[in-house]
Amino acid sequence: MKNRYIVFLFALMALIIPTYAAEAIDFDPTSTFIKTDSESVTADGIDQAIVTVRVRNVNRVSVGGVSVKLISSRGNMDQITPEIGTSNSFGEAKFYVRSLKNGTSNFSALLAEDYPSTNSVTITFENGFNLPLPAGSLIKIPSDSDPNTYSDTAVYYFASDGRRYVFPNEKVYFTWYPTFENVNILSLEDMTKIPIGGNVTYRPGSKLVKFQTDNKVYAVYQNGELRWVPTEQLAKDLYGDGWAAKVDDINESFYVNYTFGMPIEHRLDFVPDTIYNKFSTIEKDKSI
Repeated sequence: MKNRYIVFLFALMALIIPTYAAEAIDFDPTSTFIKTDSESVTADGIDQAIVTVRVRNVNRVSVGGVSVKLISSRGNMDQITPEIGTSNSFGEAKFYVRSLKNGTSNFSALLAEDYPSTNSVTITFENGFNLPLPAGSLIKIPSDSDPNTYSDTAVYYFASDGRRYVFPNEKVYFTWYPTFENVNILSLEDMTKIPIGGNVTYRPGSKLVKFQTDNKVYAVYQNGELRWVPTEQLAKDLYGDGWAAKVDDINESFYVNYTFGMPIEHRLDFVPDTIYNKFSTIEKDKSI
């Protein structure tokens, strides 16, 4: 009986072990290679190169089902789509690469989240927007002296991703800046070369807000995430007895700029001063 049990146990192990080994994905970062269909791309945010990562094992056989992330040496100055891919049955994962910034980038791959490829490709972005405008600049077009037009009053934040983000109104603007003193004037021709990235939202921790047709009051967190403040006492705990004076109405037309997070249940869940200082720039707020 004992010998029969041992034979059965070995037979069971023989069934289990090969199944486990077959499920393991075998790949080799040193055998994986990367290629691009173009080594030169116009830095206009439209022209693109296709970068292909082919995952292989030590025998240089293509391997499918491997998570692949393409990484640029210039970070978020380059746009990579998708952010993460999976190698297909030919071992390939394809990425589309664009940029709004002139310069040269080196692209490498990260396999299965932890294994960097030893192979890479270089792409040069050129003939893009080339004004001496540092990231973080405030910009607008010249006034046309016509009180009936408003396009010349819009102020934008020029970000390191090469895009401009518009302040929808002065209430939002003044949560970020105290005055309009440092706004740069660009010609309409130059402004049109900079694509719009979206709207600027309230600085986190700066204000309480509500929508005009909704009585709920929200605190503002990162990148327009709104967190409901369910009681008046909690609003006092967060913003003091004068909390009501710190509530701004948001027009429903800007509803799409905001998302909704978890309600605030305790004063320690949301510390306005700490959050305000943490997200001190629009770059940090939008994780650009």
